Amino acid sequence: AETAPKTVVLLSIEARGLANKDTFSKSDPCCIMQLKLKDGRWREIGRTETIQNDLNPKFKTKIQMDYYFEEKQELQFLIYDIDDAKGTLRDQDYLGAVTTTLGAIVGSRGAFTTALTGTKGALEKRYGSIRILAEEIKSGKNDAVILSIEGRNMVTGDWMGKGDHYLQFKRQRQDGEFDLVHKTEVIKNSKNANWGQHKINMIQLCLGSLSNNIKIELWDWNSMSEATYLGECTTTLQAMVGAPLTLTCLKPKGKNPTRVRGEIVITSCKIDKEATFIQFVQGGLEMEVIVAVDFTLSNQDPSTPASLHYMDPQNYNQYQQAIIAVGEILEKYNTDKHFPAYGFGGKLPNGSVSHCFALNSSPQNPKVPGVQGILDAYAYALSNVALWGPTNFTDVIKVAHNFAEKVPRGKGYFVLLILTDGVVTDYDDTVDAIIAASGAPLSIIIVGVGSENFSDMERLDGDKQKLTSTRSGKACTRDIVQFVPFQKYRAEGAAELARNVLMELPGQLTGFMKANSIQPGAPIQESSDWNVPMQPALPP
Repeated sequence: AETAPKTVVLLSIEARGLANKDTFSKSDPCCIMQLKLKDGRWREIGRTETIQNDLNPKFKTKIQMDYYFEEKQELQFLIYDIDDAKGTLRDQDYLGAVTTTLGAIVGSRGAFTTALTGTKGALEKRYGSIRILAEEIKSGKNDAVILSIEGRNMVTGDWMGKGDHYLQFKRQRQDGEFDLVHKTEVIKNSKNANWGQHKINMIQLCLGSLSNNIKIELWDWNSMSEATYLGECTTTLQAMVGAPLTLTCLKPKGKNPTRVRGEIVITSCKIDKEATFIQFVQGGLEMEVIVAVDFTLSNQDPSTPASLHYMDPQNYNQYQQAIIAVGEILEKYNTDKHFPAYGFGGKLPNGSVSHCFALNSSPQNPKVPGVQGILDAYAYALSNVALWGPTNFTDVIKVAHNFAEKVPRGKGYFVLLILTDGVVTDYDDTVDAIIAASGAPLSIIIVGVGSENFSDMERLDGDKQKLTSTRSGKACTRDIVQFVPFQKYRAEGAAELARNVLMELPGQLTGFMKANSIQPGAPIQESSDWNVPMQPALPP
């Protein structure tokens, strides 16, 4: 399976108002963190230190964990009173616990705060509360160095002319050798060159270290023979960010090692730190979800078990499963958790056929509360709207595009989840609508249910070839469509479906922000004030 990029977060844990289980002193709390595995078992992945005699502990031990946006990473935080350090947890007094997801913690903007659950349910007065803060450990793997470079009074290796100069940047390895990491273009017939601005990955240039040595070599290009090495200078990124910086170019192993071969001038240098998905979320960005469900006749009569819309009392149908798998992850990144829910291709009670109608029959307010609200509105629409056709996507894409354009840039990012069972009828119009929306803060996820031919959806995905209009010749400014066939991951479960559906989304979001020069908002500054609204945890 394809591997999604991961982010590493550091979790800080504290609790307040814990129960006192000791007779002559206070409880000695320790927090154990567990991750739920695919087979349903819980595995410990970290624990804090034990703090003596403290009912309001602030644990110093941090727990580091890989964070995957596209996965539902279910966690348990269990707090015990540790009276026997050598004993098992069964030997200790249980103080309380909470079950939640890493997505809920990251998506809480500040710290995630909730009541602890004990033997009599979640009750803050009896068991206390817990607060968990997630901080991103930035790898800097996408950080870049942007520098402008000039050369002055450079010598040449040619008998005639002023020389055709270029530079090579090399990184010093631990063993003292140098590896080539960047080469400028050739500036022909000039003693004084301006190579302009260059962008070099910071890891490649100096392994992210400000103090690692960087060698800049001066070369003279020749059309009829190999290039001539003229000289070199050595510097560090720390020195370059103090630009302007003038470096003297020498030839240490030449016949005259002190002879100046020219000057390399760093006229400007800055480190471009690429903003991450977590930075945008913790800076206040809201993930807005819009759902669009296929109500065309090809789904078959919902009252029969053969229908893709059949409501089995024992099991969710494919539409419901997809809504739950994707919606439960995305709703963690939205504070009000109310989402527009639409249908398309249905015949309304008034006899008209609509390709974008509110599932709750309220076009003025199509938003419903959370994933359960979407499921309820979907079931309501099935009992009031007749399946019809054809399968047109254009209207729902235009509605999502309109939503996305109304939000101030950097404050929201929209995800349109289209659930469909077959071939799109208005293909060319759909392509044009996607191209028009590709400049907006919007991603489109298409989940194909059933076993029909989804070749059109794969073309809309644009992974193999950039989506281009046959009418205008215009192409998508960026890839915003992700198509996943439900059947492919049905046997592996909802978690695998969600992983493949959402894998590209963080990159699409940060790509949009970067292309539009949008920086994350300032993260919420945490204080010791616990007087904040409690957030819901998962049922124990």
